[in-house]
Order: sequence, then structure tokens, then C-alpha cells
Amino acid sequence: MVEVILAGLSMDFVAPVSELERFIQGWDFDLDDPLTLARFLLGNPASVEEAKLRLEECRAWRPQVDLPRLMQRWGYWTTAEKPPPHWVWQPQTPRAAAVAPYFFGRCCPELRTQSGGPVLVLRLGAFDLEGALRENLVEELMEPWIFMVEQTFQLCREVAFEKKRLVKLACIVDIEGVSFTWLQHLSVLQQFAKAINRHYPEMAQTLTVIRAPHIFTWLWEVAAPLLLEEMTLKKVAILGHDFRGRPGPRLDRFGLSTGPLFSHRCHPQTSRCEGLAAHAGVAAAELPSFLGGGGEEVPRPELVPPGVGARLPSRLHYETTGAPANSPEPKDPKASKQTCRPLSQRLLLFTCWPCR
Repeated sequence: MVEVILAGLSMDFVAPVSELERFIQGWDFDLDDPLTLARFLLGNPASVEEAKLRLEECRAWRPQVDLPRLMQRWGYWTTAEKPPPHWVWQPQTPRAAAVAPYFFGRCCPELRTQSGGPVLVLRLGAFDLEGALRENLVEELMEPWIFMVEQTFQLCREVAFEKKRLVKLACIVDIEGVSFTWLQHLSVLQQFAKAINRHYPEMAQTLTVIRAPHIFTWLWEVAAPLLLEEMTLKKVAILGHDFRGRPGPRLDRFGLSTGPLFSHRCHPQTSRCEGLAAHAGVAAAELPSFLGGGGEEVPRPELVPPGVGARLPSRLHYETTGAPANSPEPKDPKASKQTCRPLSQRLLLFTCWPCR
């Protein structure tokens, strides 16, 4: 504990993080560095017992979904490309390649927020949810979802090690095309949300919803409490089709426009309104091209054709027993610098972290 204090950690967080380190002692658990453990406190040093419950859930969930093999099916770990080291999206099996066109999101490793965090972009409104249900693809699409979230989470951690402070992501969600029929499938959306809410704590800095139609006011009131935790709801901004930012209407208690245009998120106590780039903390010119920037494109998910579920390639033997002989070298959690750093170095990760 003395070393933690000397490293510069706020006194409010010294004891809770030290207690969590003692709690997981002896675990085979790859998220054991101090900064990541601090995420489980959700910004509240008094929430140690809740953090322990989340740690136990996370510890059980990661082997339950066979995370190492899942990551190998959907991408590869690289240290050769632009640092820091990170997972790269590139389906590695015929089955993954067949499912990928219907998936609705990407982590954009080259796109960063002003604070250095990665950016997650979801084209949720274009996702053919009903087609995925018809073809029994929801479970299949859960795999790229988990890959993308884990990819982004590990990138947050790598940048945090580099900058020696907590780093979070910005999430941009394009919902153009969402309709009332989505309310019939909230249980499916909850499955996707649960993977983040319980197993990837304190990961998002901002969540910016764009191209929201007028009906989204009512949809949001119904769906938001079921999909997002309370602390995440406080990070949401909802923008209309003109999402680049100009004077707009004020918001009600749900963060929604009370005016007729429903274009921007406004701060309730002021007349200042934010566009996408300002709220997410990204450079407009670096956004994906479908958002008006010149950055890497995030493909629009394809419609799910009838019969595609029955035509998916079978899982190869190595998908359930191990990686193929010629597969890229996966990241070994036990050999990662997150778990092998000397204690003195790990404690320095707290330097300059603004504990709340």
C-alpha cells in the first residue's frame, strides 16, 4: 500500500485497489493490473463489494466464452504495426468470414480521441436484426461483437500503460433506419449490451448517437434503462441528421430534444450545443467517410438473405480444439506485459490518473 501511495494514487482509491489486489491473489486472471482493477470500482472508491462481484463474474465469463480462441477466429494480435500493440480485425476462418458481412461495427485503431482513447463505431440502424433472427445468426454475431469489444478494451489498456493514466473510448452509434419493430426484440439487444455492462467496466468516455429520427425520443425512454447502466446514460448525447453542431433545442430529463428539430445535444444549463466531433472528442476530418471524414471506412452491414444460416461453413476442428498451425501468434495473457510487469512498474501506472 505504501508503494501505491508513493506512486501518486489518490488516497480515496489506495485502499480499495489494494483490497481488490488481495481479493484476486492466486487467480488465473489476465486483468490484474491496478488501472484495470480500478475500473471495476466504477469511479466510486466505496463500491468495493460491487467490484468484487463484477470481478468474479468477469473471471467466470471469459473462459465461458472461450475468449482466446474466439479472438483467434476473428483477428490477430500484432506488435509490428503502428503502436501500441493491438488486435486487428480480420476473420481467420471460413465461418467467421461468412458471418462478417452482416456485422454492424468496428473498432477504429487509427482514430483517437483528444485524450488518446480509441473509437468504436456502430452502424446499428443498418443492422438487419430481423434477418439475423430469421436465420438464427444472433449467436454467431455475438462472436464479432465480443471480439470488437475486447479488441477496444485491450487497446484502452495498452494506451493506458503507455500514457500512465486511465484511458477510455468514444462510441459513435449511427441509428438511421431504427424503427418501432426493434422494441419487439429488446431481449436480443440486451444480450449484446450485457456483454459490455457486466464484463467491461468503466470503458466508455462518451456515447454519441447520431441520425436519430423523431420517434427515437419515445424509443429511448423505453429502451435506454434496459440496455445501459445508469453511469453510462450520463455519458450519452443524441444528435439528429445534422450532427455537426450548431445552435439547437434544449434537452429534457432524458437527454432528448424538447424542440421540433431534434438535432443536437445541448447542455441543460446553457445554450451551448455540441456536434459529433465535439462530444466524442475526435477530429471531424479523421472520422469514417460515411460520417463526412476522410478516415478508414466502417462498412455498412449487408441484409441477411434467406437461407444463409443453413449455408454457413461448418466449424473447423481447430476452432474448438486450438488454433491452426499457420495461424498468427495470439496474445498470451500470461505472457503479456499487463501481467508480467514488476510491481514497482505496475504501481507507476497510477501516476497522473485523476481519480474521481
